[in-house]
Amino acid sequence: MTPRITALALTITLIAALALAACGGGDDDDQTAPGNLTNPRQVPTATINPSPGPVIVIDPNAIQPLPPVGPAPPTTAPDASGAATATPAAGSCGATYTVVAGDSPSSIAEKCGTTTQAILEANPGLDPRALRIGQVINIPQ
Repeated sequence: MTPRITALALTITLIAALALAACGGGDDDDQTAPGNLTNPRQVPTATINPSPGPVIVIDPNAIQPLPPVGPAPPTTAPDASGAATATPAAGSCGATYTVVAGDSPSSIAEKCGTTTQAILEANPGLDPRALRIGQVINIPQ
């Protein structure tokens, strides 16, 4: 055979192989022919809840508002001698700090002029991933 005929035979063989691969071949009796829709009687459907729960009506006048976000006004608390002393507002630094929304140990350290490591050492057992709003932590001086 000449190289030209060999190349032609190889090209034809390659085209035939690609055509067979594109067709898929095999038995596809379980597939729906293109253009045919499925029988709607054979399609599974959801069942209707035979006994829905009770209807809950919410009275708009009975809804309690959420507490405000941000620093609260300072309050007074008795110290060791029983005298009233001002407690720092939530979100402000002092000997203690009350956690507000969005706080993390590093943001508290930045606000209070200390390091995250110092805050963690001053609060043994503090889980830095589980701070709660209103939680009081010690601030190292």
